[in-house]
Amino acid sequence: MNETSLRVLLIEDNPGDAFLIKFYLGESAAPLFETHHAETLKQAHELLEQFSFDIILQDLNLPDSNGIESFKTFNERYPGNLVLVLTGLTDEEVGLETVRYGAQDFLVKGKFDGKVLISSVMFAYERFNLNNRLNRFQQEMDWRIQRFNNLQVFLNIGVIEIDRTDDKVFVSNNAKRILALDQDDTFLHRDDFLKLFNSFPEINNISDKAAIEAKSGVKATVDFQEFGDKILGVIRLA
Repeated sequence: MNETSLRVLLIEDNPGDAFLIKFYLGESAAPLFETHHAETLKQAHELLEQFSFDIILQDLNLPDSNGIESFKTFNERYPGNLVLVLTGLTDEEVGLETVRYGAQDFLVKGKFDGKVLISSVMFAYERFNLNNRLNRFQQEMDWRIQRFNNLQVFLNIGVIEIDRTDDKVFVSNNAKRILALDQDDTFLHRDDFLKLFNSFPEINNISDKAAIEAKSGVKATVDFQEFGDKILGVIRLA
């Protein structure tokens, strides 16, 4: 496989439909499609044990599996694959249901030509890969946030960040815990943030270190550091 070639698994028992789809895919010059054909779900399982596929085209009505359960069974056994479902003219509602269960899209047999097939496949392929990249990015962000929170708990500190440009204040979960702040939001308007304290330094005249007291009665010290329009504060119990 090269960068301009995509491996396709076609699961289709109708010889005419299978021939037409393979013909359409074979007409594509860029990308090139390497198509493997299975007539039953059992044959598809055997191929999936041997190869990885970029795209799977699955008919819902197969000799050994039928309807929405055909897709659900397949998707549960091989999660994380890009699957486009092939439906008959009377099965459009079933096609929509497969999308709700994780299919990227569905195509109604008899309603697409080669151009529509290729564009649908490539659109689904790009969307699938974009979603995967976004999911990986979100997982990495969640991991970094968890490390950030764990470090604060370990050091028994809390963190706030004041943005002078939009009057927003970030308050970490551990800062809220240390100060016993009755507040669920992580980002607060500056005025709402200041209402949580009996004493807090004037934001436009902050020094390197200050003593604060929350409405809860908890007293703490804050070490401040300016970074452009942002002020970072590290909170420690007094």
